[in-house]
Amino acid sequence: MATVFVEDLKVDTVIGVCDWEKNVEQTLHFDIVMQVDIAAAADTDDLSKTVNYAAIAEDVAAYTKAQDCLLIETLLQGLLKHLMANYLQLSELSITLRKPMAIEDAACAGITETLSRD
Repeated sequence: MATVFVEDLKVDTVIGVCDWEKNVEQTLHFDIVMQVDIAAAADTDDLSKTVNYAAIAEDVAAYTKAQDCLLIETLLQGLLKHLMANYLQLSELSITLRKPMAIEDAACAGITETLSRD
């Protein structure tokens, strides 16, 4: 098993429970960590035998922008389920979602969750 990752993917979207958040896009930051068996891809040099991290990044951005969530918790759980359902190569997926504008006197707030295949 190998760890494939995308670090600090930035996605602009509208999310939040405060009144001001409903009228402005905020930049969310995603760290995506995927456990993938890369043996077949390494042996054949064939991208189709592994996970395409560029496609994952595009999917995270598209999914995030299409949602109408108030909470990052709701967004994150839906995103994890969506990616695991659509990328069968993933044996485990962990995403950290950071929201820099959440707390005025903090660098950011965020959440991390992991989903594994049973």
